[in-house]
Amino acid sequence: MGRKPVFRQDVSCPSCGSHHVVKCGRPLGRQKYLCRDCGKYFLGDASYHHHSRKLREEALRMYANGMSMRAIS
Repeated sequence: MGRKPVFRQDVSCPSCGSHHVVKCGRPLGRQKYLCRDCGKYFLGDASYHHHSRKLREEALRMYANGMSMRAIS
C-alpha cells in the first residue's frame, strides 16, 4: 500500500517548486524538509539570500570584470 502523498500548501521546494514535501528532522532547532519529487533536502525557515539581488548582481559584475574577491568584499 505505502504512504499516502502529502501536499503542504505552506511549504514548497526551492529547487523544483513542488508542494509534495515531508518533514525530515530538526537540526539545530530548524525544521528540515525532504522534497518527494526531486529528492532534495531544504530548511523551511531559511532565507536563501542574505543580500539584496542588486548587491549580488553588482558583486558578480565586479568579479566578471576581474576584481578580486577580497576587493569586492
